[in-house]
Amino acid sequence: MRITSQMSSNSLVSNLNRQQVELDEIQHQLGTGIKIRRPSDEPGVASNQMYFRSRLHELDQFQKNINDGTSRLQQVDGIFERVTDILQRVRTLSVQAANGIYQGDKGFELEVAIRKEVDQHLRALIDLANTRDATGRFLFGGHTIEKSPFEAIEAKPNSLQGIDPKDQIVAVQYRGNIGEQFREIERGEYIPVSVPGNRAFWGTNMSLTTSLDNSEYRANSEQKFKIDGVDIQVSAGDTIDDIIDKINNSPIEVKASKLGNDNITLVTTSPHQIWLEEVGSGTVLRDIGLLDSNNSEPPNNYSTTATTAGLSIFDVLIQFKNDLISKDQERISGRDIQDIDLALENILKHRAVVGARTNRLEQHNQRVEFDKTFMTEMLAKNESVDFAEAIMNLKWLESVHQYALNVGARVIKPTLLDFLR
Repeated sequence: MRITSQMSSNSLVSNLNRQQVELDEIQHQLGTGIKIRRPSDEPGVASNQMYFRSRLHELDQFQKNINDGTSRLQQVDGIFERVTDILQRVRTLSVQAANGIYQGDKGFELEVAIRKEVDQHLRALIDLANTRDATGRFLFGGHTIEKSPFEAIEAKPNSLQGIDPKDQIVAVQYRGNIGEQFREIERGEYIPVSVPGNRAFWGTNMSLTTSLDNSEYRANSEQKFKIDGVDIQVSAGDTIDDIIDKINNSPIEVKASKLGNDNITLVTTSPHQIWLEEVGSGTVLRDIGLLDSNNSEPPNNYSTTATTAGLSIFDVLIQFKNDLISKDQERISGRDIQDIDLALENILKHRAVVGARTNRLEQHNQRVEFDKTFMTEMLAKNESVDFAEAIMNLKWLESVHQYALNVGARVIKPTLLDFLR
């Protein structure tokens, strides 16, 4: 093969260009601290980079969710603590009232003072139940955010001595729903950060009993209804016994049974307001006398012919206040104190649940912190340059490039004219 001066020159330039590219690559790595510029440089490294960075962004969002959930649960616990203080104070007042303090003028004055204090505690409880979070949403309204979850119903009191002529609260109705707010703390892992008002502010177990004779009842088609948000599937031809069995076998804190004349009764196993809903065109709950045929929207949709029993925390205080007005010492010392104790027990139960969730979030936050540190370390190992090795390679390439330039100067210098001369 004949080697010409042009071929030597082209080969030299090609080698110099290649070395220049390698020098540029090393200089880029040292300047940025990153191994690759484009995914095509090292697809495996680039794939790992994208995964580690995506995971870090994901962990950042989970940490924000955890912090938000922790703040919300702490706010809920703070509300429950204040409710506990109020109920404990009301219990103290009920014990005083049960000890026969209404004798004489001083007793009457004390009774009026207790009644007025209980009324103020009742109003304070309603304010607490309608608390908003930092975003302006109601804490205890479920998914209802456009209106207050609890509405006080006021009426003029009877013209009794010592009764304030202003309107008095005679009932408090829940206007929210049973939805819970969740925060995702890991892929597919959610934790509730709220307590629906129909559970948080309920005092005693609730029962709902129909007045219809359901002995001849047969479902005319496949239907579905919900109790406390859980679907109950009814098949065509199901009797009232079949429906009771399906309710009792469902994962809900409500049990069903039959009374005389095959009346069905629902009783909660933990204090809360029973939530009944028909699904689609179903009519089962209306047919057996549990729901009002003219009002299908929960929670105040029970049949007007059905009998309900059970008190919210507000009802407990209203009942106590009414017994103070009627001076029914027997009911105050028995029923009222017992219902206040049940309301306190329910609040303390929810406080324990909120505390457990807060502890879980704090522990998970530590796990997220560890995962972020680990992922950052893996990302650094995957994409970061070994500066000692890079500097050594740079020095080596600079030396090679210098040698190549020196050799090139010697190779290119001789020409045909130099030879003839």
